[in-house]
Amino acid sequence: MKKIILFAIIALINCLSLSAQTIEITAAKRLVEPVYERNVKPENIVELKSILKNTKGKPSYLWAISGSKGKDWDYEKGFSETNDKIKVTFNRLGNYTVTVTVVFDKNSDNETEIETEVEDYITVRSVFPELAALYAEKPKPNYEKLTLRASDFIAKPKYANDPTPHLFLAKGLFGLVREGNSEPEFEDALEESIASLQSAIELDKNGVLNDVEHQNFVNALEAYILKEYIEVHLDGKLPDLSEAIELYKQTTLNPIAINFLDAYLKYKTKNVKAANLIWSAEIPKLLKYVRQEFDGKYTNVFTNELGNSVQLTETDVAVLKYGIMYSANLLFERDKNLNNACGILRVADPWFQFEKDFRDLIEGDPFSSCVKR
Repeated sequence: MKKIILFAIIALINCLSLSAQTIEITAAKRLVEPVYERNVKPENIVELKSILKNTKGKPSYLWAISGSKGKDWDYEKGFSETNDKIKVTFNRLGNYTVTVTVVFDKNSDNETEIETEVEDYITVRSVFPELAALYAEKPKPNYEKLTLRASDFIAKPKYANDPTPHLFLAKGLFGLVREGNSEPEFEDALEESIASLQSAIELDKNGVLNDVEHQNFVNALEAYILKEYIEVHLDGKLPDLSEAIELYKQTTLNPIAINFLDAYLKYKTKNVKAANLIWSAEIPKLLKYVRQEFDGKYTNVFTNELGNSVQLTETDVAVLKYGIMYSANLLFERDKNLNNACGILRVADPWFQFEKDFRDLIEGDPFSSCVKR
């Protein structure tokens, strides 16, 4: 009986040891342009590495990439599917799934195998120079032409999974809004611009939207919604504010920016349960947010509740400030104490202490005891 138990324990240990084996895929970059006319440049090359953890035995590697080798992608000279790391170039636009399988002690009694696959791990994209040139045209862009050309690209199957034409369509439509274009076919230009941005967000797997010029556009669109829709209704008609918040939700890449204002709205419209659900989820997150500094000045980069770096737009930060301020008043009203209200005001105080509206709130009743200066 003791031997049986001993064998069972050994088997369990071996099983746990096997399950602890892991393999991770890493890449120096996940966003790359395709090779044009077989002219390979250093920026076209993607290096993929396999990182083994808690493994035993001699490893043999086998890489696989979605699409067709030689047609969609190729190994760089000196590399093949059996290397522990590979260098690859891509010839066609799209998102590529990467898989690596590792066999230990191949062709022996101790042979074991582990595999990892990452969907859409590499994005091969075009910068669409024609659309970029139209958007940068001086003295001002031809937004109508940009809208039409971006729509043409979107209609082509070749670009079906590329977020960039959708971004340029959003830019063109928003440009028509700002210049007051009154043509009937563009009467819903703002809503269509937001819808195009949404499409781009859904298609963006590896950070196309992180390009500075795209971030600037998203911030400009958000700033327009903040000024023209949110700020004018903050202390006014709640149904109008509700529509404004829904618009903003569709543009932001960081929902925490608008969620506190959404909770305020729901509480004011007697949907207390929904408001409480938002606050209970978002307050613990916010309390762990740290706004990063560079050369003694705050940036719009935050470390979130998971310890990850997140980039808020300038408008996101402004919207977050409103949400914290308006939520603080309602949290005090709801709780009949300052615990939750002071908690969110304290974490936000270093970020906004030099902004008059925030300072007036935190230095007045009932919040003057929240922060000691």
